[in-house]
Amino acid sequence: MALWLLEARDDLEDGNNPWSPWYDKTFGMVIRADSEKKARELGQRNTNSDENREGIGTPWLKKEYSKCTGLFPGGIKKVILVDFHSA
Repeated sequence: MALWLLEARDDLEDGNNPWSPWYDKTFGMVIRADSEKKARELGQRNTNSDENREGIGTPWLKKEYSKCTGLFPGGIKKVILVDFHSA
């Protein structure tokens, strides 16, 4: 099984962007799954935030709205997950 980084695409126009406006949305998650398809399905099932209500329906399943990258040993140094809660 692999880890997958599922993220909102950052190159979408406001008229076709389920993450606009930006608030009350999930912008990324790290998921353990056998495949990209399974990672996307798990991500979609486990988010109940407003990007799912912006007229797209299932943005985590669609490559035109989100990107899913396998996390494997090696690659560039970067923060994968920050779990921040705001009041």
